Amino acid sequence: MDYESIFGLFLDLGRELIRCGGETHRVEDTLYRLAAAYRFTDCNIWVVPSEIQATMTDPAGVTRTQIRHVRSSSVNFYVLDRLNSLSRWACAQLPGREDFAARLAEIRAVAPLRPWLLYLGGVLGGWGFALFFGCDLLDSLVAALASLLIFFMVRRLSPREGNPLILNFVVSFVTELFILLVCRFGFGDHMETITIGVVMLLVSGLGAFNGLRDLVHLDTLSGLINLAASFTGAIGIALGIALPLLIFRDWGAVAVSAQSPDPWIQLLSGAAACVGFSIWFRVRGWKIAWCAFGAFLSWGAYLLAYRLYPSAFGATLLASFLCGLYGQIMARINKSPATIFTTICILPLVPGSSLYYTMYGLVTRNSALSYEKGVELGMTCFGIVLGFMVVEVANRFLWRRPH
Repeated sequence: MDYESIFGLFLDLGRELIRCGGETHRVEDTLYRLAAAYRFTDCNIWVVPSEIQATMTDPAGVTRTQIRHVRSSSVNFYVLDRLNSLSRWACAQLPGREDFAARLAEIRAVAPLRPWLLYLGGVLGGWGFALFFGCDLLDSLVAALASLLIFFMVRRLSPREGNPLILNFVVSFVTELFILLVCRFGFGDHMETITIGVVMLLVSGLGAFNGLRDLVHLDTLSGLINLAASFTGAIGIALGIALPLLIFRDWGAVAVSAQSPDPWIQLLSGAAACVGFSIWFRVRGWKIAWCAFGAFLSWGAYLLAYRLYPSAFGATLLASFLCGLYGQIMARINKSPATIFTTICILPLVPGSSLYYTMYGLVTRNSALSYEKGVELGMTCFGIVLGFMVVEVANRFLWRRPH
């Protein structure tokens, strides 16, 4: 067997996993499993979001070292799912270099979704969350247009700009300016809820979730890199929203929304928005329905918990725990990465409104509003992190078999 080529294919597969949104621990675990299946020994594998380094000794006693640099990454859960299946197949069947390379090349050559379908997913995501946060019919139409604008800019700018701080700042600034102008001329009623809904398209839940999992698995550097990328992206969103509000302060004068959307509207619109995100993240088949159902359950759990015990932190903690548990169950049923389900199902719990009003309070020098919403933002994020961490710890020590 050509062990040099097989070793190279291991790292090629790992690089593709990172490129399509796989977490560091998944990549390391996959490479170690492949190495063990092919009887490589003395394996030392180091993975961060931008690079893979590995040294292994093949069955012939030759020690080999290879490196792969990851220049860019995006979210493509369909490819992630197929790569995960490929690694399972390789560990079970031990194919030769030709078969392994052919299957990997087939996955790399997967035809991209048609642009109109991706635009549909973006519009459905922004429109659904606009309704979720309390927009009326006219506002939801403005949100749909703003979502089109966001998706167009992201598709055009992301190949040129890889810094999430700059990219999110530019996209948020232009989008907020568009919303202000449209509402200024009477085509929208609630500028704040439109912004809160469409800005969900830019929130990077995947990086934060992957960073958390990496930290739990002691991949400290990778975890910090992912969390830092998510944090800088959130800063870009906040600054992009704040600058138009600061420049056109009179146009953006709003009160904190007192609207209380109907729970059933929130449940249905949140599920519809997550269908849009599933399309945008290239989920295919029945997994889209499972993602939408998981979002429905997550928000339903939040509403029920909040009704029984009115604490945003407690309700978020319980809902995120159930979301993480649901993702693990779906992963075992579908033999797919749990990341696919948890990343999308958690979206209704992401505190977009708290982020917006925190920035609005700072811009308008309303320290009381900024402090209140800032604390709410922090507690909600902490509740999501803690809920996921409980599930991940249980998965690590109770369900996962040692290998």
